[in-house]
Amino acid sequence: MNVSRPSAFFSMIATLTFLGVTGCQSAQKKGGSLELEVAAMEVQPQDVVIYQDFVGTVDGVENAEIRARVAGYLEEVHFREGAHVKKGELLFTIDPVLSEAEVRKARGDVAMAQASMAKSQADVDRLAPLVATNAVSRQELEHAQADQQLATAQVLAAQGAFATAQASLDYTKVKSPIDGIIGVRNVSIGTLVGQSEPTLLTTVSQLETVRVRFPISEQLYLEHAALLNRLSNMEERQGSLRLILTDGSTYPQRGWLAMVDRAVSISTGSIMLEARFPNKEGLLRPGQFGRVRAPVGHLEGAIGVLQRAVIERQSMYELLVLDASNKVVRKSVEVGPKVGSYWIITKGLEPGEKVLTEGLQKLKPGMVVKPRLIDSKPISPPNKDDAPITEFQPPPEESGDSDAKEGVKPEASEKASATGVPPAKPTTAPKAVVPAPSPPSATTEGSK
Repeated sequence: MNVSRPSAFFSMIATLTFLGVTGCQSAQKKGGSLELEVAAMEVQPQDVVIYQDFVGTVDGVENAEIRARVAGYLEEVHFREGAHVKKGELLFTIDPVLSEAEVRKARGDVAMAQASMAKSQADVDRLAPLVATNAVSRQELEHAQADQQLATAQVLAAQGAFATAQASLDYTKVKSPIDGIIGVRNVSIGTLVGQSEPTLLTTVSQLETVRVRFPISEQLYLEHAALLNRLSNMEERQGSLRLILTDGSTYPQRGWLAMVDRAVSISTGSIMLEARFPNKEGLLRPGQFGRVRAPVGHLEGAIGVLQRAVIERQSMYELLVLDASNKVVRKSVEVGPKVGSYWIITKGLEPGEKVLTEGLQKLKPGMVVKPRLIDSKPISPPNKDDAPITEFQPPPEESGDSDAKEGVKPEASEKASATGVPPAKPTTAPKAVVPAPSPPSATTEGSK
């Protein structure tokens, strides 16, 4: 009797399980199936600015190397390393003993030369009237005149030597040639400097505004050559360039294009550009690396999806979308540039369609799912300060209008003056996609 009770218990469990399964199957047959919930995004057209990053190096606008221009022992240091210094401020004192001795010697040589010149002049003055009375020969007067000219030349030479000696004495007081931040000193007190060559003592850099130089490809330069050259020559500059620092943060101040190099490098096939950034806070220092982020293209009415939603199959691209009945449908599409975490779809997708973004490996065409719409963030919101270079108006033909010569319409000159950037083309033109250049990495300002 005790043995049969467990068997009866397991039999009851099996019966209940069978009834549960049968009930679920019946519910499914009656249309009560449990639909899979998946994330989806509803795509809408947006205006997108395409950015491209270029690796550059920060440097001071001016870097003055402070060198010892006279030989001697370093006697004193008059500054604090890393501090701000003013133009003409005393930085170093070199032992002046030898220079002072040279000045005294040169001063004596000048005095001797002047005495010799005075004697020769007196001889000329004495002989000149005697020649008139034939008391002395003209040859003696000519010799005296030659001696007087030689003495005059000796005075000039002695005065030059004295000026050189005085300059050497002045060089024992080493002063800053510019305003800026001074670096660490390279020599210690008591070191013999300037013996065989001008010894580098330290460097002063002007850092209120810094320059960032970066190369771009010859192809990209040719695409925008006229505009780049025009921008680099603008007097008023309101920057549209960003600087991304090595920690991934974005420098708060915008920069502007200041220089396009004169030549393309034969070895690298690139041309050097220079951007400048305000640096009153002193955050940027020479030698830092950063990525100059520039707007290089503009897409009007672009449709973008999250990159993880795109299925790539042997150079073919597909998306899983939902039809009106929430049935999964596979769509072939054509893609454009990647912008941050988005991929621009150039063909095959219509506004308002729902694109599945998660769990794609579990989904099959024909499945009916329950969409969970996710928030669609702006791909790259256009900013009036981030107008891409492809949107700047080209300079018009020569005319008498000064505003037209600058490529700015008269009615828009006030706006251009306020922003420092030429006005963009009217947006009434038909929507068109401006392809971005083949970048090493196209990105948005929002992505780090």
